[in-house]
Amino acid sequence: MVTGRVKAAMGFQRSPKSQVPEAASPSRAPTSGSVSTAGSAPSKASALARSFGAYFPRSSAQVRPAARAPPQVAELLRAIEQLQERESRLRVELLEQKILKETVAIVPFLEAELAAKKAELQRCRDTAERLEAENGRLCAELDAAALEVTSRKQRIVELEKEMAELRTRQDAAADADDCSSSASAPSERLESSSAAPKPNRASLAQLDPPAPPAPGPAPLKSKSYFSASSSHPSPASSSPPPSPSSSTSTSSSPAHSRSSSDTAAAPRPRVVELSKLPPIPPPPPPCPPPPPPSRSKRSSPPNSASVDGSAAAAPPPPPPPPPPPPPPARRQFGAAPAPPAGASSGQGDVRRVPEVVEFYHSLMRRESKRDGSGTASEAANGGGGGAAATRDMIGEIENRSAHLLAIKSDVERQGDFIRFLIKEVEGAAFVDIEDVVSFVKWLDDELSRLVDERAVLKHFEWPENKADALREAAFGYCDLKKLEREAASFRDDARQPCAAALKKMQALFEKLEHGVYNLARVRDAATGRYTRFQIPWEWMKQDTGIVSQIKLQSVKLAMKHLKRVSSELEVIKGGPEEEEQELMLQGVRFAFRVHQFAGGFDVDTMRAFQELKEKASMCRVQRQKQHRHLRQHRLVARA
Repeated sequence: MVTGRVKAAMGFQRSPKSQVPEAASPSRAPTSGSVSTAGSAPSKASALARSFGAYFPRSSAQVRPAARAPPQVAELLRAIEQLQERESRLRVELLEQKILKETVAIVPFLEAELAAKKAELQRCRDTAERLEAENGRLCAELDAAALEVTSRKQRIVELEKEMAELRTRQDAAADADDCSSSASAPSERLESSSAAPKPNRASLAQLDPPAPPAPGPAPLKSKSYFSASSSHPSPASSSPPPSPSSSTSTSSSPAHSRSSSDTAAAPRPRVVELSKLPPIPPPPPPCPPPPPPSRSKRSSPPNSASVDGSAAAAPPPPPPPPPPPPPPARRQFGAAPAPPAGASSGQGDVRRVPEVVEFYHSLMRRESKRDGSGTASEAANGGGGGAAATRDMIGEIENRSAHLLAIKSDVERQGDFIRFLIKEVEGAAFVDIEDVVSFVKWLDDELSRLVDERAVLKHFEWPENKADALREAAFGYCDLKKLEREAASFRDDARQPCAAALKKMQALFEKLEHGVYNLARVRDAATGRYTRFQIPWEWMKQDTGIVSQIKLQSVKLAMKHLKRVSSELEVIKGGPEEEEQELMLQGVRFAFRVHQFAGGFDVDTMRAFQELKEKASMCRVQRQKQHRHLRQHRLVARA
């Protein structure tokens, strides 16, 4: 079609299609004419003309140059193809321009989105780092909580066993007390004052083995930066530690004043029980509330614990067993150490008062005896909850994976630092308990940098026994010092109701009592370890140091308690007899517990006790007069 148009444009003519068959038909004429020669001349001429015209048409002369036309057609075709290609390229470029224009319009929005995503990624990284750090801290706290729960669970089990033994002893003592209730007051006073030292000597002969005294710690030069404060020698370091059985046997005299039947049997099982118990560093759990005053010795576990526990806490009666160490050789450790003379004078003012024991027993015989089994069930319930909490915590601790990676990184990066701490702990030697407290505080601050202290230190030769002994000594001393400060700062508020004030005093005294008894339980086992690790142990003695200060504060607390009871009796004078009797019994019971715990009263406390006793006798006389008048009025009315 394109060729036809090109020919038309160049002036060539095209024969019509009808001529092709016409020209084709004459082409056969010569063949037919050659076969048949018969015909007329005009017909031959016309046939010849037709045949010549068929072979040489008018336009055949012009068709012959068309053979040279195909190169031009090919060139035109190439030009057309080039134009088409150019058109397609232009269209592609136009499309690219449109896309580029749209892209340029979108670029600012994409840049803003990219910046926002980068900021969000940075925030996510910061959050992840913070969460990892918090996860490490929480895992460390979980480890510490698991250890504390385990120790408390063991403590609860031991307390249950001790309470069961105390209950059996209390029942036996109560039965013996019933048998000897017909004894007179002079015989009771004789039993409480003169019969007590004899069982002590017998128990000393039976329980105190001839062991050589432990040598005191040599004043070594410490390698840590605390050596400057702990390099001076201490006179107390040369004194041998007290015998394990002497402190328990000589202090068992108050327990013998309850009855004359259990004097020889009480010291032996008590000493055996104390020797088997392991040292327990954490503080004791909160004590159960004190029982109502109407209960007897058999139904009050705190009272029985205080009476039996006084066998291990009360100081020996004067004179002390010879040979006593010279006073200048003693040194008292504490946050604010007082001179030995002041401490000895404070203890010298406290003396035993048999009237307190006599008055207590006379009041306790009037009360009914009930079975106190509620405390054991409460302790059992508390132990079950602690076991469940332990299982939950251990399950949470086991589900940690990133924490283990953090521990490995600490082991690799903090190796030199931990080896430095190992040298400091192994070379530490002290003569003052305050230096131990400072060193343990510094050591804990340094170890707090680790992700998990126990897990990281497992990979090193950490002196765990000495570090635990240092922590145990420091925490035990700090706990006792805190109790002593709390008791010294206690003030009785007259605006507070009497019941609440007395309950607060009893709770404070029970804290003091438990602190001293726990120290007495672990003292024998801890003294040897402290001596081996060059840790001061003189502050653990019962007659000096922080224990004597706690006992003195308990005596002052008893004086405040007695004064408050006396003032309350003045207020409710003439009221119901049961209320006065209950308040009187509560004051006497508290005074008896403090007397057995501290080993006596000072002058002010004894004066307050005498006032309370006089008021009790006056109230009894008034009640008897009132009953006599009522009886006379009834007789007159009947007459």
